[in-house]
Amino acid sequence: MTDTTGYQDLFSCAGRTAVVTGAAGLLGREVCAALAAAGADVWAADVADPGDSPRALSLDINSEASVAAAFDRAVAASGRLDVLVNCAYPRTSDWGAPVDSESLDSWRKNVDMHLGGYFATSREAAKRMAAAGGGSVINFASIYGVVGPSYEVYDGTNMTMPSAYAAIKGGIISITRLLATAYGPRGVRCNCVSPGGVQDQQAPSFVERYESLTPLGRMAKPADIVGAVVFLASDAGAYVTGQNIIVDGGWSAR
Repeated sequence: MTDTTGYQDLFSCAGRTAVVTGAAGLLGREVCAALAAAGADVWAADVADPGDSPRALSLDINSEASVAAAFDRAVAASGRLDVLVNCAYPRTSDWGAPVDSESLDSWRKNVDMHLGGYFATSREAAKRMAAAGGGSVINFASIYGVVGPSYEVYDGTNMTMPSAYAAIKGGIISITRLLATAYGPRGVRCNCVSPGGVQDQQAPSFVERYESLTPLGRMAKPADIVGAVVFLASDAGAYVTGQNIIVDGGWSAR
């Protein structure tokens, strides 16, 4: 008979300290709630001033000093850093221009801010985790880092898919694999979660077209995405590293 001792705690994050960047965003808020429900001591990090909240961190992923200071504060209070989840979404004020009018200067700035910021935070967290014996870095990528956009879903709306987004998200997947191989021997796992389209008050025509191309027939709710994060943060994902878990209702299976 199979010994199932301990399986009931397989997805538990009790005793683990997690920092979530972009914690004020649509997915960041849900990730914080899910990890807390799994038992983690969660630090909500965002670029905005967190005020007096005891578990909020002011963290700018584009500042190495800000990243180090935020991690120092979390470790000083909680004694450890076990999980980093990067949900931050920095972008310039002209973000959203179509590919044929997107300026090269804007493209470069956005790649540096977003991809560079994820690298800076991931590496800083991985170094600290490695020194303490291990941990889990989880970066949010996207299906558009894996497959090309279906531009027809944007017809008749003011939405589009900037080319910088594909470069950023594809780069996040690649740099996460690099970090997985660099820090794996020291007990640090590095993985990506790549959501498909998530409901966020998009134009009805976009939603209808998007859902018609999705095998499960609907866009994701924020709560649909967080199971993969808890899996990777917990012992359920203890032998998973260097992977990109796609959570898209089957969109990329077409």
